[in-house]
Amino acid sequence: MSFSRRSVWPALLLVPGLLAADRPERPGRDTPGETAVLGARVEALVRRGTLSAARVQEDLDFPGRRHVRFDHRVAGVRVFGAQLVQQLDAFGRTLSVSGAIDERLALEVVPQLTADQAERAALGESPRGAIALGEPELVVRAGERRLAWMLWLRLDLGLERVFVDARTGAIVHRYSDLRTDAAVGLGAGVWGDQKKISADRSDGQFFADDKLRPCPLTTYDLRYDASLTGIVLGTGLFDPAWIARDADNDWNDAAVVDAHVYAGWTYDYFFKRHGRRGIDDRNVAVRSIVHPLPRAFQFANAAYDPFTNAMFYGDGDPESGAWSGALDVVAHELTHGVTSYTWDGIYQGEAGALNEAFSDIMGTGAEFFQQAAGSGRLLADYFLGEDLTYRFDPAHTAVRSMENPGLFCTPSLGICDPDHYSRRYLGSADNGGVHINSGIANQAFYLMAEGGVNRTSAERVNGLGAGGREKAERIVYRGFTAYLTPSATFRDARAATLRAARELYGEAEAAQVAAAWSAVGVE
Repeated sequence: MSFSRRSVWPALLLVPGLLAADRPERPGRDTPGETAVLGARVEALVRRGTLSAARVQEDLDFPGRRHVRFDHRVAGVRVFGAQLVQQLDAFGRTLSVSGAIDERLALEVVPQLTADQAERAALGESPRGAIALGEPELVVRAGERRLAWMLWLRLDLGLERVFVDARTGAIVHRYSDLRTDAAVGLGAGVWGDQKKISADRSDGQFFADDKLRPCPLTTYDLRYDASLTGIVLGTGLFDPAWIARDADNDWNDAAVVDAHVYAGWTYDYFFKRHGRRGIDDRNVAVRSIVHPLPRAFQFANAAYDPFTNAMFYGDGDPESGAWSGALDVVAHELTHGVTSYTWDGIYQGEAGALNEAFSDIMGTGAEFFQQAAGSGRLLADYFLGEDLTYRFDPAHTAVRSMENPGLFCTPSLGICDPDHYSRRYLGSADNGGVHINSGIANQAFYLMAEGGVNRTSAERVNGLGAGGREKAERIVYRGFTAYLTPSATFRDARAATLRAARELYGEAEAAQVAAAWSAVGVE
């Protein structure tokens, strides 16, 4: 699914701006003639049924513009992870086309298995207690030229995306689709700071249901009851009786307070910095869940679950506390929701690492937006999860570092997070290194925002100068949400952010974005 001359359109239709290796001098600088040709070709492919509109995103940076995402289809069946994004001006003229498809892809799309048979095959190859969620979708796995049924399976607290060969019933691929903040168990603490909490009053009690912000923003307390969590995970339904409550509006459950307040702060960040109205840009409900399991489970993690569109925060292990106690962790999880409603990066390999990095970058942006810069608890910096306690290495009280990714390691694999593409992890653990390799894009963001020297390449980057971090946040947000497609690579991210930098600021800023990616080995 990565870009190559075998997997893109014919030469006339090489997508400008995202094939950086082929056309390094031109990202984000398409001529009107080229874009007109591309626009006409997109229209022709839509008429032919090769492309179908999946989503329209209004462009808040440039009012009147919009980005139309098209799924690639073969005889009406979606090609998993293959999209094009067409940017249109207010008059409907094409400004750019991002992404790539193989227009020549053709195969028989009549399955030998029914959806029910595929579901049974998936359950038969899964642990006892697994349940299928939603309806299986017939898709094409382009790289394998294979017709498959795709479905979600719930495995206890896990969520797996499973692909079943539509002819043989074999499991051809599966991966965890639960977008977690960390791959290893961590400790956490809630630091006793006083916050305002937006609540709703009803029947003499106060509920963690924010009525001040435009979107429904609700925090649920499942009271350590695994059966309630099972209902949520299995059905996606939320009972109002589970909403966290307090008798006198003087809240003393720290996990509830931080989950609720930080979700609101994250909403404010996306709205004020990026003009975004919540996770889906249409003020869909934001749901936070605390105390999802009995304490004996020692659930030391946080996760965004795309099936329920909810954030889950564990209570930790004996050395930790509530995982909602760090603003960048909460903002990280909500950003996974933003990703799901925009470019929907596949949670595996390079696309998964970019998915994680985008959540880290927006989480860091929210932290600097809401907290004073500094070193220590409840201050903004370039560590991720610094308000958590890293129980495997007491010397490092964080999860990841943007400034120096190599500070943090995965003991079970004997490797540390890379700061350079040449050091990327190529194994199968961690969904192909989604957390580990996020360090590469995180380091690129840090170099854009602050400047500095990459430790591996020894290349120096000046950075974006005054207001550099805000510029870097806006560039990454626009690049990822407007131009990346589900199977994006690091090279795609470079080209997308170069385009965004040119559009938002100009050549000088684009040069620093290019330098940052080059310093981390992404050309």
